[in-house]
Amino acid sequence: MLFRTTKNKIFSIVIALVILGGVLLINSPPKQLPTKALTTNSIGVKAPNGSFRETNGQIVKLSSFKGKRTLVWFVATWCSSCAVGTQAIAANMAKFKAAHIHVIELELYNDLGQTGQSISSFGSQYGGKTILNHNWTLGTASSAMTLTYDPKSYLDIYYLIGKSGKIKYINSSPAVTIPNILSNA
Repeated sequence: MLFRTTKNKIFSIVIALVILGGVLLINSPPKQLPTKALTTNSIGVKAPNGSFRETNGQIVKLSSFKGKRTLVWFVATWCSSCAVGTQAIAANMAKFKAAHIHVIELELYNDLGQTGQSISSFGSQYGGKTILNHNWTLGTASSAMTLTYDPKSYLDIYYLIGKSGKIKYINSSPAVTIPNILSNA
């Protein structure tokens, strides 16, 4: 009887480990970087397409913004400079709108493995009602998009993409670089 109980416990542990391994495999980003991963030298290149999930659950492709100036900004919802950046974007939304820049604020895939609030809650907390502006899109980047645009897992990085679909400017911390974003539009 003791042998059977021990055997059942071992079997249960093995099953739990297999399930845990499957969950980790599904939720972890691919180990190999995509061949089109961007670097700080990517200014002037065509912005790679990528997909993200809007807060309403809809999957959107970055290519659907072609022909618009677009600020694609990657954040983590546990990042304090990202929170300050969201406040700064909200305070300057009229300037972005006047410069015809659509802001896409994306939570990095799986929040870079850290625990944080949802991008919806984060946006509401730090952007207030301004996040409802049609010129501001919130979402969560896919694993592939995260690896392409942020292969080194930097926090608070953004790409300004021109109407032609080419990257015009790359930087981080929009809270302190908004004048640069607007002057490079």
